[in-house]
Amino acid sequence: MWFVVEFLLILLLKVAKIPAKKYNGKNNYKIGRICMAQGKARNVFRRFFQGRIKVAEFAITNACIAKCSFCDIWKQQPKVFVDREKALEIIDRLADHGTVHVTITGGEPLLHRNVVDIVRRATDRKMHTAVLNAAPQLLLRSDIVKRLEDAGNDMISISFDSGDPKTMAESRQIPNIMEDMAKAVELIGKTKVKTMASVLIWNDNYDKLEEVCVRAKNMGFNFVSINYPTFSQSQVYPLGGEGISLSRENVIHALHSAIKLRNAKKYGIINTAVSMKNIIHFLKDPAKVKYHCLGGTNVLFVDWFFDVHPCMQLPHVMGNILTMEEKDFKMSPCNECNMSWYRDFSAMFHGLKSMPVWFESLEGFKALK
Repeated sequence: MWFVVEFLLILLLKVAKIPAKKYNGKNNYKIGRICMAQGKARNVFRRFFQGRIKVAEFAITNACIAKCSFCDIWKQQPKVFVDREKALEIIDRLADHGTVHVTITGGEPLLHRNVVDIVRRATDRKMHTAVLNAAPQLLLRSDIVKRLEDAGNDMISISFDSGDPKTMAESRQIPNIMEDMAKAVELIGKTKVKTMASVLIWNDNYDKLEEVCVRAKNMGFNFVSINYPTFSQSQVYPLGGEGISLSRENVIHALHSAIKLRNAKKYGIINTAVSMKNIIHFLKDPAKVKYHCLGGTNVLFVDWFFDVHPCMQLPHVMGNILTMEEKDFKMSPCNECNMSWYRDFSAMFHGLKSMPVWFESLEGFKALK
């Protein structure tokens, strides 16, 4: 939901009449980034009022360095890396169908040698981009951060599940992960790319989220996203495990804590209180939710076989993105799970009912200044 905040900020820049033409060269780099962001903001505005707005996750590989206890992707064989030309075509297809934001995920997307090209194509199509990262040591190699910045990448989201270095290393089975993460965040902080700590609620942190947020803030992250634990039914994207086998009461406790932290406005938490309260309603009584998931209509998951799913949770395949038409992106509102990315984004696309979500997003201005 962070890109909505940026969209609203860019509208203010338009009011300030910053010229919307291309600038090249080092001396005009900052203005060039602003103009690039303006183009993306105009695309959001246009697609929203056309009623064709979508956001998508695109998994470009199932290869991953991390061996998380709550995700079995790293066990999958054979390892798949999407073909470069097909990947660029996927980005074009997503853009043609109204996608304004794409999260490049995996596996570990930084293991894909063409990840920069994929981000650049999304930028060319005026799409906001986030690149997910589970192994921060990859951000310290091959000048990847600078190349992502030059390609127009808006955000790098790094998995951040504990404030304790030992627990993080054990959770992801990556030695020195926190040390590498601190170096990576410092490196990204020297660019125009934003950083987000992606915090999963799990057994180790559900009762101490503030400690995690404090560690993320002190490390220099711009934003924090709270991810809700869920078990998937998908054969492509298996999620679950003992680490997230929390009771509903414990998840609800964590969400109440996250709402308080969000309302404190100290940590840049992007989940709106409205959306988190919606998940609490789901966990207590699914019939009382205000915002159903719009997976398959406004939010999508595209896997490394180019199949489109309404989300990572369900096994249903809607079709292949290379052959789907606009009429194929229609599904009934869903209330099957509490998968955060899809539920939080969906809360934005319920017409006038979504106004509280948009108003809360305005508070993110401070994090972008």
